[in-house]
Amino acid sequence: MTTTGEFLRAVENARALRGLTKAELARRSHVRAETVRHLLTADAANPTLTNALDMLRPLGLAVDLVQLPQHQAKPTRDQVYAWLSHYGAALYGSTRVNPSTVPEPETVLAEGLKLSRQSASVARALPVALWKNRQRLNMDRLRREAERRGQTRVLGFFLDLTTKLSGETMFAAAAAKLYARAPAKPTQFFRPTTWRERKLAELRTPAVARKWRFRMNMPMDSFVSMFEKGVQ
Repeated sequence: MTTTGEFLRAVENARALRGLTKAELARRSHVRAETVRHLLTADAANPTLTNALDMLRPLGLAVDLVQLPQHQAKPTRDQVYAWLSHYGAALYGSTRVNPSTVPEPETVLAEGLKLSRQSASVARALPVALWKNRQRLNMDRLRREAERRGQTRVLGFFLDLTTKLSGETMFAAAAAKLYARAPAKPTQFFRPTTWRERKLAELRTPAVARKWRFRMNMPMDSFVSMFEKGVQ
């Protein structure tokens, strides 16, 4: 509940659903009948905590305390590099980090998906990180983290790509759940800066990237060489 009014409307709905009169609810909760009528009918009412809890018990309801999500500052590019390196991505030049400060791998990989659209080195390294963390990854959580960042299709591409590179079927199964109707027009994976780069992307895009309706100026051989070095 976010407001007192919403809380009281929920109590009133629960009362009506259970077929209890306001008088009966008052009797069972040991709250004065006029107090119950006022709280459940007035446009603006402010129950005490004791009255609120007493009215919940006869309805079989309770209040539970939960931890509110904490606002987290957007990580910097250098932080994401360092986190990915911590999880096994071969990103040379990234700084060391305190392991206790590194987020869960699903969060880090989702941030890496965003960065991969800007950095070819991150794009080559992501399949290595996926492979090295395959035993600890929660695929449902990884999907949710990618979805929150608008990177679902990018995740599907990298899962399929890691399947091609490793032969690990768990990635293919996860990718299949993400595959929806592709956009009619392919999009550039990396932001091209020149006409020549766009033309090269048309020629060099790996088949697995085309499947996810991406074009990229990076052939499959580039991913293969990085993966073979990274998993040795």
